[in-house]
Amino acid sequence: MKLYPAMLNVSGKRVLVVGGGEVALRKMRDILECGGIVTAIAPDFHESITALRESAPDAVTLVRRPFRQGDCDGFLIVFSATDDEATNSLVFREAQERNIFINAVDDPENCTFFVPSWFSRGDLLVAVSTGGISPSLAARIRRDIEKLIPESIEEILDALMHARQVLRNDSEFAELTSYRRGIILKTIVMDDNLLNGLVASSKNDTLKDFIKKI
Repeated sequence: MKLYPAMLNVSGKRVLVVGGGEVALRKMRDILECGGIVTAIAPDFHESITALRESAPDAVTLVRRPFRQGDCDGFLIVFSATDDEATNSLVFREAQERNIFINAVDDPENCTFFVPSWFSRGDLLVAVSTGGISPSLAARIRRDIEKLIPESIEEILDALMHARQVLRNDSEFAELTSYRRGIILKTIVMDDNLLNGLVASSKNDTLKDFIKKI
């Protein structure tokens, strides 16, 4: 099975989590961190989920009962975070009928998407997936990649964003084609010395002069 990778913007979107344990808690925290609005359904909840609801009452709704037919209505995506195969299957069928993407934790057959092992540093987001075959291997590869990311990555990304803005909006670069702007940025990214120079020039307001030299 070949998967199509995508990064979802869940800010302000409604996400359903079926389950009340530690796995559900992790899913809820991740969605909240990305600005989503979470509803969790379960007969009972881990005390940390209750505390999460108290800390973010506008973004977390807890429904204390088993999952029922129709509970998936109105949600962008659904997580089934239970260890009950019957519940996972019920949630999966309903989500499928409504064309809602669903992830059943540790139950690949009841998934239409898989959550990768991921980490972020500012605006950098790196995700690794094995298509649900081995989350442990995905996590190992993710940790190996994480070691390669420079500590200054947030400063680098900030400087690159400013460079793109200057190239697009400054009148002195108005004659550059989109292709030429891309070449300039690629040249900087492929050279560590140029990246360091870009960060320094962004900090001391000499970014335009730096780009002119390139």
